[in-house]
Amino acid sequence: MTQLFTQEALAEVIRPIVEATIKEFHLISSSKSALLTPEQLAAALQVPKSWVYESSRLGKLPVHRLGKYIRFDLQEVLDSQKKIA
Repeated sequence: MTQLFTQEALAEVIRPIVEATIKEFHLISSSKSALLTPEQLAAALQVPKSWVYESSRLGKLPVHRLGKYIRFDLQEVLDSQKKIA
């Protein structure tokens, strides 16, 4: 038997997911100097994480290295991609 969800029940399930996503993107966009992980940058640009790693490896993205970790400044990445286009 298929269980049907009411709009209210569905909204209760979806609301926390949407709110968390909005908060994450708000933090990324409002914090210009914050450095992002490859996963956060991929989410912000809506590209695969593999693209971020490959592009940084090839020198196509500005990277900040913190020991073995790489981080990205969203505004620097956006500016660098505008120059290419």
